[in-house]
Amino acid sequence: MLRAHTPTGIRGLPVAAALALLLAASLLVGAPARAATEPSSRPGGKPTGFGFKIGTFNVLGSQHTRGRGGYAPGTQRARWTAGAITQRGIDVIGLQEVQRDQLRVLRNRMPGYRIWPGTALGNQGVRLQIAFRTKQFRLVGHGHVMTRFHRQTRPIPWVELRDRRTDRRFFVVDVHNSPKGLERERDSATAKQVRLVQRLRRKGAPVFVTADANEKREFYCKMTSRTDLRAANGGKPRARGCQPPRRRLRIDWVLGGKKVVFSHYREDRGPRVRRSSDHELVHARVRVKPLRRR
Repeated sequence: MLRAHTPTGIRGLPVAAALALLLAASLLVGAPARAATEPSSRPGGKPTGFGFKIGTFNVLGSQHTRGRGGYAPGTQRARWTAGAITQRGIDVIGLQEVQRDQLRVLRNRMPGYRIWPGTALGNQGVRLQIAFRTKQFRLVGHGHVMTRFHRQTRPIPWVELRDRRTDRRFFVVDVHNSPKGLERERDSATAKQVRLVQRLRRKGAPVFVTADANEKREFYCKMTSRTDLRAANGGKPRARGCQPPRRRLRIDWVLGGKKVVFSHYREDRGPRVRRSSDHELVHARVRVKPLRRR
């Protein structure tokens, strides 16, 4: 009786078994699986940092300039706003007071940017938008918390972005708090925003806040004494004896965690900005420090 001939591979093993053994070995000695937390270095092992330009701007909603006199219509001002942002090379920006007609213009006039939440959080959610360059960053998470604003309840949005070059993560929270005499609403909203920053920070990545806080010293001191945030324009946050930035204080803020370094801070009132809004376009360079080797 003839037996079928089976080709042999490694040390007499059948070829199929030998190939399976080699495949299993290659999987075991291959590159390690990516950790759940952000990486501390590039594949070559060198710790990496990354940088970008971040800003905040209250665009002055369309409803505030309807009719004769004053500023141009909201859509025209949105065109100027888009030009100001792209011309200055701002990579991430929090926008306040956006309305639907302005959102459409911003989306059309800012190629290469993604804007969130868009209309995903309903009409009240349109007011606050976070724009970022998609070539540099990828959206990997988002959410919101509800706060009181001008006797209404509306969402404060946040996004989790991942830098495409380094694979490092960070969060951006966009804030707009009640104006004028609505102190109780501001206090309640700020307390929720502090808790949000604390919660996001526990995830291990830097947190940034872009804000029209409608407050100066009080907002700065609450945010920086209860979190690791620092202002792009300076100051010395302390649990006791808070010292805000020395220069003239604004109600518009850019803040980031202590693992970041700010530079080139500017309160911009260029021609396009002046025609677009009654607020400055606040922006700064930021460098996120390399993580320590693990």
